[in-house]
Amino acid sequence: MNTTHTALLMMVVGLAVIVAILAAGAAFAVTRWSGEQMPRCVAASGKAFAVTLTVLAAMLTVALTALK
Repeated sequence: MNTTHTALLMMVVGLAVIVAILAAGAAFAVTRWSGEQMPRCVAASGKAFAVTLTVLAAMLTVALTALK
């Protein structure tokens, strides 16, 4: 793997983390606006972050396997 592929892979992973953080923030905001207590908001945020990152990692793995 040359440096271009490595840089692209690092950029895609960084983008996946940013998308997961945005999903966590949205989940936190939605649960907070619905009147839930803070621990439930944090739990929903954590779940959204984990699920989003897991799905994006699986999609990245499939894409890298298909392109290799």
